[in-house]
Order: sequence, then structure tokens, then C-alpha cells
Amino acid sequence: MTSSFVHEFRNPLTSIHGFVQLLRSENPQLPYLDIISNEIEQLKFNISQFLMLSKKEIVSIEMTSFSLNDLIEEVLSFLYPRILEVNVDIQKHYLHEISIHGFKDEIRQVLINIIFNAVDVLKSVKNPIIQIELDITENSVIIDISNNGPKIPEEMVDTIFEPFVTTKKSGTGLGLYVSKNILEKHGGTLTCQSNDDWTTFTIIFPIL
Repeated sequence: MTSSFVHEFRNPLTSIHGFVQLLRSENPQLPYLDIISNEIEQLKFNISQFLMLSKKEIVSIEMTSFSLNDLIEEVLSFLYPRILEVNVDIQKHYLHEISIHGFKDEIRQVLINIIFNAVDVLKSVKNPIIQIELDITENSVIIDISNNGPKIPEEMVDTIFEPFVTTKKSGTGLGLYVSKNILEKHGGTLTCQSNDDWTTFTIIFPIL
């Protein structure tokens, strides 16, 4: 039922995306088309979360080796209109060039979920900052994604990865749940720490 329900949303989105592309080709100077396209892509990712939750769709076909550094840059480029709208200062600390083996589309979705959520909570913050740190140890690859938004209440930190739990008024409460499941499928973990200064989501991949 979930799969049928979600496909009813995906089909008109595909049509809208096609007409946006047509408008872009006929009116290249028309403003806001990039924002519309990126919002449509975000809706598609939300739809994919519902489909993954229903076990009806596998986002990636096979595992590949890919650059984690390049994937983060790709995600930041994808989210750039939203980052620009909120005027977020993205601070990157890549201590190494790192490649991992996994389902690239799924890891991309995890990064989009976490960074998009971070941008969203910074809408009302003065001097909003997101810090992305990428490091590697003997046994693990570690990604820390931190924002200086409001502290997550302690009682929510313990439940934030459960389905339909969200701190956002318009959130589905599925992004972090799906992200955690994806990372666990890769043998990794996703955790959160939050205080008055920073909220940090830590992703750890084992080095196989």
C-alpha cells in the first residue's frame, strides 16, 4: 500500500521536473528554476525514504568504491541553493582523501538527509555554521557533521533515530531513521551529541 501511495506522488513530480527542464531550455534567464529543481529532487529523496521503509525499492544496484570527499562536495553542490538561502557558513576539514566501498546512492542520501536537516534548523540562527570533518583511523572512517543550531533536548537525543520522531514542524521523521538503517547495513553507525553550542552527527564506517 505504501508503494502504491508513494508512486502517486512520484509520477506528477516527474512531469513537473520535465516541464521545469523545458522552461529552462526555452527561457534560460528565468529566475528560480534551479531552486524549483532542487526542491523537486529533495521531494524525490523523501519519496525514496518511504519506499525504502516499505522494503519495495533498492536505491543502489551494486556496491562500488568511491571518493567520500567527492561525494560530500557533490551533496553540498546539490544543496547549495538551500545553503545560500539560509546563508550558512560551510566549514570543511578534510584531513585525508578517503575512498569507501558501499552503495553510493544510499550514502549520498544519508549525507543529504543530515546536512539538509542541519541547514533547516539554522534558519533562525544568527551566523549559522555547519562544520564537516572527515578523518580516518586504523579501523574506521569518521564523518562529523556539526551545526550551531538549537540544542536537541536530552530526551529526544535517545529517540531521534526512531521512525516519525522529528524536531521539525514539517518533518516526516523518517530521514534519520532511514539513514541509521543504511549505515547499519554498511556495518557502520550513526550517533548524535547535542549541547548548547553544537549538535554533532557522527558517522563511522568500518574499514573492511
